Amino acid sequence: MKKTRVRSLTPCSLTPCSLVGPARGARSARAFAALATLAFVALLGSADAQYAERRELPGSDHKNVDASGRSPKERRVRAIHSEIVQQPGATLQIQLTDPYLAYMLGRNLNFREFEEHDGALSARKTGTGGIANLGGPMPDGVTAKLTLQNQVSCIACHNIPNGNPGGGMNISKDSGFGRDTPHYFGAGLIEMLALQTRTDLLAAIDTNGDGWVSIPEAQAAPTSLTIQPHPGSPLTVDYGNPQLDGGTTGRPQLDNIIRPWFVDANGAWVEGADSVDGVTTFGYNLELIVFGWGQGPGRDALNPTVRFFMIDAFGAHAGLQAHDPTTMDDPDGDGISKPSNAGAIQFPATHQPPDQGVEVGAGLGTGGYSLADPDGDGYCTEISEGDLDYGEWFMLNLPRPAFAGTEAEHDVGVALMDQMACTSCHVQSWKIVEADGTHKGDRRFFDFRVTWDEADQRLEGELVPLFDLLGIGGDPLHAPRLGEYDVDGIFSDLRHHEMGDGFAEVGYGGTIARIWRTPPLWGVGSSFPWGHDGRSLTLDHVIRRHAGDAAASAALYVGASRADREELVRFLRKLVLYDIESLPADIDGDGIIADQLIVEGRLTGGERFNPEWLFDDPAQIFGTYVNEDGEIVNVLSVINLEQAYKLEQQYREDRDEEDGDGWPDEWDPDPLTIGWYDGVNNPPWWLDPTSGRN
Repeated sequence: MKKTRVRSLTPCSLTPCSLVGPARGARSARAFAALATLAFVALLGSADAQYAERRELPGSDHKNVDASGRSPKERRVRAIHSEIVQQPGATLQIQLTDPYLAYMLGRNLNFREFEEHDGALSARKTGTGGIANLGGPMPDGVTAKLTLQNQVSCIACHNIPNGNPGGGMNISKDSGFGRDTPHYFGAGLIEMLALQTRTDLLAAIDTNGDGWVSIPEAQAAPTSLTIQPHPGSPLTVDYGNPQLDGGTTGRPQLDNIIRPWFVDANGAWVEGADSVDGVTTFGYNLELIVFGWGQGPGRDALNPTVRFFMIDAFGAHAGLQAHDPTTMDDPDGDGISKPSNAGAIQFPATHQPPDQGVEVGAGLGTGGYSLADPDGDGYCTEISEGDLDYGEWFMLNLPRPAFAGTEAEHDVGVALMDQMACTSCHVQSWKIVEADGTHKGDRRFFDFRVTWDEADQRLEGELVPLFDLLGIGGDPLHAPRLGEYDVDGIFSDLRHHEMGDGFAEVGYGGTIARIWRTPPLWGVGSSFPWGHDGRSLTLDHVIRRHAGDAAASAALYVGASRADREELVRFLRKLVLYDIESLPADIDGDGIIADQLIVEGRLTGGERFNPEWLFDDPAQIFGTYVNEDGEIVNVLSVINLEQAYKLEQQYREDRDEEDGDGWPDEWDPDPLTIGWYDGVNNPPWWLDPTSGRN
């Protein structure tokens, strides 16, 4: 509900004001290890800007000004990963003491336009090609499947609505028809469901609980491995046959969304193995590849986690290689890493970062940085482990799409989907179960609930904290509650289906793909065009294209009355994305939305979810300004940038008056000398525009 009075935002209006007891459930061994020892340990306490980095103020006579406040403001400085909270400005300390700042740093990493001195699109590589070179391979092992190094920012493709993790352009990939860029609203919820489903599938067949499936366990497994998306639901999702296709040898016959890897007699993954042979491999492990449209039989899709989603995208599209020890932290060699700071396991058996690294900087933070420079472009540690900590944090907590209609309209639409058997694949709801020692629970630290206000005919948001405050002295830690959560309106069974000729695609190399992931329908109303290839310009057309496993449902749609078909399409059009940061929203928990919100003594406009208002040191805006047309505008540029973004903390500081080279001083061997390459050395001459050489 809208309110007409002015509201002043105070710390106690944002978070619980009293410290409470331990959060419920088990926590990630890495991310929350510090919480268990709080009783014993006290917290310790200019260069030209990039194109999309606009941190200067109106009237300053600088080119990098943004009065709207939407652009990334802080200079790009590599983030330093940590796993303890006593390192001011390192990632875990920021994530647990200033979580909205960590979210904003991940947001800005997604939306930042990287420059050549960051390692982006370096055209003069040594043996790896340059901008728009081809990469692959397709199933024939020769044909390239996509164009590499063609964007400098995630927002270049994921940009509807602009400044959000939306969908966008069709990119050249796999075939001449390309791939429709999907949105990634709600990406963290999808990742959590995938990891939970993996846990439940494995528990059903790993009878001795050692974390992998042996030959005897595969033989004894049921021929159909099913999961209830929601406890008590009569609907089950069938993930296929976990038995080996050769009896005691071969591969499991699971749904295409599941990627197995193969292990020795002790459960350690065997690199390069593609089946169980009873000689070197004696079982398998598995993961769900939930990000990506699909690549064809036995080739699932792209990524199992949001962290590696970022690693792949940065490398393929921007030429930025990630150095990420987190994804390789697998002490027992089973192909599964320890959890990241955000609590998600990774899968080094199938997904490894491109920069394996030369470790340096011992004592300056776990993991250090890499001098390997795998693409030979003259720039090192192009994406750091800490950068990925923040990017993963942002994607984990991303709000989900909304329904822009009434509850009655929603119920009618779901009933029509049930009637036409759409929900047999587009499953409406899943449930994240509370942490219980086996399951991890909901790892987010906030939920942004968006609903339709019928009176004002608009979407409105509500910020709901999902953490408790813990601590004795120093800054309190924001501990995720790890509770349960109903993921309503996702409309996907998180598996692949054979879609027949309606979605058949002839790839660059001549193979025909007909197997595709069931895309979540949340946000589908904003996802024009439709289909994996973007070839459908109406929702009616993409529904009619359904064939194969969906042929019966498509027939029910075609055979329905025109009124029912039109009502279903209207329902789907109301499953929408929105501009997260301008949506009217109650962020202080008082149940109403202010016409004017005061933050740090300044009127900021209507109450909305701007993470900068929620920092430990909230951002203070510039305020009123008379523009060149003589109009008075409220400028949202930030005047306390250093304090709000903690740019002067030990593990974040890069003194731009000295060098400002993107290497934090804590890592920089020579913080008084500009050294874009490695903190000391300038780029080689072929990348140095001041060298005078071509």
